Amino acid sequence: VSDWSSDVCSSDLKTTSCWLLVADITGSTQLHQRFTPEELPVLTGQWLAECKQLIEECGGSINKFLGDGFFAYWHNRDGIALQVARAMEVLKRLQDGTKLPFRFVVHHGTVFVGGTSLGEENLSGQEVNFIFRMEKVAANMGASRLLSEPAANLLMAHFACEEAGQHPVPSFEGKFVFRKF
Repeated sequence: VSDWSSDVCSSDLKTTSCWLLVADITGSTQLHQRFTPEELPVLTGQWLAECKQLIEECGGSINKFLGDGFFAYWHNRDGIALQVARAMEVLKRLQDGTKLPFRFVVHHGTVFVGGTSLGEENLSGQEVNFIFRMEKVAANMGASRLLSEPAANLLMAHFACEEAGQHPVPSFEGKFVFRKF
């Protein structure tokens, strides 16, 4: 995610406030046992296409497809928190109705944006690193949905959250408060 092509220089970078979301299919070993080698790529492709459509309908963009998941973002602007909340609610319902179990995490922070690679806007910085590490924290907790404290504080008006405690995040100092919804 933080790969930069050699033709992007620091003057091309800008900082911007973004909503970040990482979704990841869970239990891939069990999925390979449940589905045939022909079925699983079709199911994964359908899931990714449905998620992409949802994210785009809610004003966001998929930045990277990750094989068994994706990294999405929304540039912060008026009214976008409601769109992010809407996407989260639909993803939550999708979790209940899909054959592919998945988890997703949401964070809000300032990222570096600059240049494009393969038609995708390049996002980088500590907040991008944080959300990917946060997804690993969610996996270790067994949480199917997790919000960072900055995201939860901005979304509390749209739905109820419950505390999930303070947890260390690899490569980051200290412990961080997370919330489930």
